[in-house]
Amino acid sequence: MIIPLKIEGITGGAVKGVEFDAFNAREKGTTTTEDMLLETAERICGLRERHLHGDVQGLYLRESNLILLDRDLTSEQRRCVLAHEISHARHLDEGCRMDRWSERRADHEAAMMLIDPLEYAYAETIYEGNVMGIARELNVLPWVIGAYRERLHDDPNLALL
Repeated sequence: MIIPLKIEGITGGAVKGVEFDAFNAREKGTTTTEDMLLETAERICGLRERHLHGDVQGLYLRESNLILLDRDLTSEQRRCVLAHEISHARHLDEGCRMDRWSERRADHEAAMMLIDPLEYAYAETIYEGNVMGIARELNVLPWVIGAYRERLHDDPNLALL
């Protein structure tokens, strides 16, 4: 049974206003953040994996409305890069790393998709602020932790949600 699930803000990891059609994780125990990211990407644009050159892990091609991910990414990298590129797709961003503001926004939105505030608070306490420990605990890359912290700095009320 598929239950439409709308997750807003930063609860359970979703970009504000993005709806996910996913199995209810509590009942089925099969939905992951990656499943929801894949469903979101496939709903708003195309998604392909290819060998990307250099240090490019993923990109959004506006003219094709397509997200490309490097096929050699680890599952942790894939989740983080996919969340970042979904943000670009949602905003129909152009170019690759040409606008620092849109890159920062994509990082922040990716962090909000991937990090649950309660899990972050727990990891922050357990690892005493150590970025690598927190990132390992939350199964994200360290830059996601940095982006999440920036969002908390910009809006401390997010920690209370």
